[in-house]
Amino acid sequence: MNQIFQRLSSVFLYTLPLKASIPFGYFLLYKYSFLKILLLIITFPVAIIEKSLPFGSFLLFIILFAGLARNPKVPYFVRYNACQALLIDIALIIISYLLRIIPIVELGSIIFIFTLCIFIYSISQCMYGVEPEIPLISKSVRMQI
Repeated sequence: MNQIFQRLSSVFLYTLPLKASIPFGYFLLYKYSFLKILLLIITFPVAIIEKSLPFGSFLLFIILFAGLARNPKVPYFVRYNACQALLIDIALIIISYLLRIIPIVELGSIIFIFTLCIFIYSISQCMYGVEPEIPLISKSVRMQI
């Protein structure tokens, strides 16, 4: 696989957790409309895939997990980033369930900003061809792969 294609596909993988974090940033997106437009443009391909298929988000998750993260034919760099993006997405799903039990609006905004920072850090590292190191998650990814 071409090095540039590996880097670009790894950048695309991190749009999945970014899209999952949009509901957390409801108040920030309402207050800063330019951020909403920017995020909707970035996450548009993931949104189309999720909306066009029945159980689209679940199918996308299974395809990324079985087709990329667990496939030894895929280069290590892409598998690493796919697994890391999926683990971030799983963490956001768990946090969303916890926030339904204990509704703290401010915590949602903090989680959104934190996820946005992870997205920016991860894509910048992927562009340089370096594996992004996210505490706790990167260690789990290495154990999975």
